[in-house]
Amino acid sequence: MLAFTSVASAQATRTWVSGVGDDVNPCSRTAPCKTFAGAISKTAAGGEIDCLDPGGFGSVTITKSMTIDCDAGAGGILNSATDGIIINANAASDTIQLRNLSIQGAGSGTNGIRVLAAKNVHLEDVVIMGQTTNGIFVNATAATNLSGRDVKINNCAQGLNVKTTVGNAIADFDSSQISGNVTGVFGDAGSLITIRNSVISLTNTGVFQSAAGSQVNLLNSEVSSNATGVVSTTGSTIRIVSNTFTQNGTAINTNGGSVLSDGKNTNAGNGIVGNPSALPNPINM
Repeated sequence: MLAFTSVASAQATRTWVSGVGDDVNPCSRTAPCKTFAGAISKTAAGGEIDCLDPGGFGSVTITKSMTIDCDAGAGGILNSATDGIIINANAASDTIQLRNLSIQGAGSGTNGIRVLAAKNVHLEDVVIMGQTTNGIFVNATAATNLSGRDVKINNCAQGLNVKTTVGNAIADFDSSQISGNVTGVFGDAGSLITIRNSVISLTNTGVFQSAAGSQVNLLNSEVSSNATGVVSTTGSTIRIVSNTFTQNGTAINTNGGSVLSDGKNTNAGNGIVGNPSALPNPINM
């Protein structure tokens, strides 16, 4: 009991990291830690780690509800030959928020962010680059929700890769950029993905929906300069609504799946346009 009390009392609801900190410190504002990994054990569930100044704060595994926010300065993670952030929390209850972070794989990092378990993961103003496997990899065994705003994923093998073995992995991204990856968005088993007001460009395949029953909704976005814009395989569905398809080798490849269009997508300079089907008539409510 005494040991438990000592550990619990050492945890604060807000802790701090600094480029000149030290992980032996209590992670207070006046005595900050050096790394996210050093701060997380001293931060209570539901608490927040903030950056006092720009710095490289190292890879971290998050196992509880937590916010990491580097609004005060660029919070960097250099994850060569490993994952940048692993999220393995309680799938039924825990929410993780990541803000104002830069995750650099330097050409050898595996996954920028890997989500194994959480109820909700929220990303805002996050930059991920140089990963050999995935920028963001949702590889869950239970239902989970991922949202992103102002997220940039560049120069990775796959930008956003989403799957789960139970229920659905729901991913919703707004005002984001997924560029220069081999595959921009990869929808796997159980994935329900919505991308809006975003750019998907400079890939071999912009959106690849691979699993029966999986879905991608692409809304008001730019799909440009890809070898192939969108591909839907057997049993999967991609809905394209009011997007701009420009300078793709092939804009749309149904490949046995279903690509449904609202008839308001713009075609400009694509080698092959493709043949999407019409969306069902809208419901007036």
